[in-house]
Amino acid sequence: MKPLLLLTALLLPFVLLTPACAARDGARVLREEIRVRLAPASHLLAGKSVLELAPGAGPLALTLNPAAAVEEVAADGSAVPFRRSGNRLTVELPRDGKGSTRLSIRYRCTFNDRVPAHPAVTEDPTYGVSGAITPGGTYLGSDAGWYPAPAAPPPKRSVEITAPAGTEAITAGRRVARKTEGGVTTSTWEEEHPVERLSLSAGPYVVEERDADGIPLYAYFYPEDAHLAPRYLEAAAGYLRFYAARFGPYPFEKFAVVENFFPTGYGFPSYTLIGATVIRLPFIVSTSLPHEIAHSWWGNGVLVDYREGNWCEGLVTYLADYLWEERKSAAAGRDYRYRILADYASLVGPGEDFPLRRFVGRSDPASRAIGYGKAAMLFHMIRMRIGDRAFFGALRELFHKRCFTAVSWDDLVRVFSTAAGEELSSFAKPWLDLPGGPRLALAEVAARREGRRWRVRGAVAEKGGAYPLTVTVRVEGKGARSDTAVRLAGGRTPFAVVTVWRPTRVILDPEVDVFRLLAPAELPATVNRIKGSRELTVVVTRRCAAGGGTLALLLRSLGQEGAPLLPEGEADPPALAGRDLLVCGLPAHRELLPELPGGITVAADGFMVAGKRYDGAQDLLLALGGRLGSPGRVAALFLPLSEAAADKAALKITHYGRYGLLVFSGGENREKSTPPPAGGEGVVTLQGVRR
Repeated sequence: MKPLLLLTALLLPFVLLTPACAARDGARVLREEIRVRLAPASHLLAGKSVLELAPGAGPLALTLNPAAAVEEVAADGSAVPFRRSGNRLTVELPRDGKGSTRLSIRYRCTFNDRVPAHPAVTEDPTYGVSGAITPGGTYLGSDAGWYPAPAAPPPKRSVEITAPAGTEAITAGRRVARKTEGGVTTSTWEEEHPVERLSLSAGPYVVEERDADGIPLYAYFYPEDAHLAPRYLEAAAGYLRFYAARFGPYPFEKFAVVENFFPTGYGFPSYTLIGATVIRLPFIVSTSLPHEIAHSWWGNGVLVDYREGNWCEGLVTYLADYLWEERKSAAAGRDYRYRILADYASLVGPGEDFPLRRFVGRSDPASRAIGYGKAAMLFHMIRMRIGDRAFFGALRELFHKRCFTAVSWDDLVRVFSTAAGEELSSFAKPWLDLPGGPRLALAEVAARREGRRWRVRGAVAEKGGAYPLTVTVRVEGKGARSDTAVRLAGGRTPFAVVTVWRPTRVILDPEVDVFRLLAPAELPATVNRIKGSRELTVVVTRRCAAGGGTLALLLRSLGQEGAPLLPEGEADPPALAGRDLLVCGLPAHRELLPELPGGITVAADGFMVAGKRYDGAQDLLLALGGRLGSPGRVAALFLPLSEAAADKAALKITHYGRYGLLVFSGGENREKSTPPPAGGEGVVTLQGVRR
């Protein structure tokens, strides 16, 4: 199960590295048939699981929810002893060697985890929900223990789900039957290659389906969102074709987009589960959907050896979120790479960094910036080093040879090395084993005219350890530019560039092809700067239209529920010294306002952005900028024109982390942009040229 990049959350599957169906000194499971009946009104699941065991049997250890009442355990129709300890169910079977054994287990269990009514986005994708069977929807996660699960998935597995008529259910595998009769809806699913423990979803869905080159596609959407299904199915078909052409045939029996009744973002083998509030966001179909489909090859197809860290989130971020931007234009790709660096600098604070090999799954914004962002940049640097043909060829070969087996970071490096014809382990080692990254800056840059030519000299200063890097230094002039590759040697590495035109500017890593730590002056003022702040103070003005509950939800969604709140009257300079600010409502003291970009004006009764005035009760502005008189600090103005406007937009703002200007009307985004950074040590303007 792989969560979406946008949510703030990751729940990783429990992937065992022992061979499938193997049990040490015990029974081997050849096939499992799971039958469950859902009773949403009483939150009840009644189940029967039949496991076919290889000859020789012996004891069999299974996991099952500790609250489940086991009603019967029988082998070939005869009761057999069993014992329970926590979530462990151990069945004692004789080692008779007379042939396969059919073990049946009947049980029932109530699943009623509390589903938050107004969930704020967090980095925990479960929202504390492992299992919930309700009239509004059912979610049974792979960790809920909703069926007796052997230590590793068996070679074959099927699930039959019955529920009240109109309640459609879905899980992994191919749908082989679906019917409604006698007040009951039943569906049956079969897996050809079980790879992890099962999850299950159900609800009053409208089901739409189509075919994409022989792959069944389904949309299981709530009636109010069923109109979105065609768009999702059309997009899914295109993504499946795109990745199949590059890496090999789609490895599962179907693909489905399933709507959940709380805002999850999960990717399971053969389907993705997206919460209702998320699935309605206009950008999900072009961002999170390809991310989850790419996991069908990487993470659910080729599995992850978690003993050496989780590589799949970084690879999928690169092959989905990033690659689709690059396909739009080179500039869009560059912007995405820059956002990775900006997010890292904004979200990873002192003491929160760790090496890529230690990333297993995201638990907070910092771990997401490392395991998704930094890892994606490592794959980009490898691609830039070995070229597209070797990079994508290596991935195709890896998928062909290692599908449904676990792969480590070292395995990936070896595959890339073979494709490139060069040993890459020394290049990859510091990126995998060390936290952080290098800080790079231009130093001692000067230009001198020499006859009809100009010579630009300087150095690239490297701090934070010696990394095996080659970085581009670009010299620009009027209508001309010259790029020079500088191989860094640690400390200061000199460079010299000769041009036949007058140089005006020098830029370090102009295409953002290298992972590095940005200086504060290189960072734009964005929502992520607020999310990553360790010194945030919230100032509540008398004109703040947001109620206390709405403001608390906003702060929780930004991961800032512990930030101190001050009324404006108490927000004196000593209390705000060295702090980032989030100001709710137009302040009486203008020094509390951020340095607003051009084209933005604010007043008590409305605001203007790019020449358009907003003064309706449903309008809201969030504008970020540098904090006046506090270099390196940011301030945000949160300006809802009514409590309703604040309530409708508060939980959406966190999804726009890369932006520094947001306008909402009635909870719908109308404007979004990112202000340019102030500058930094990676750009030098040549004021004069010596002779």
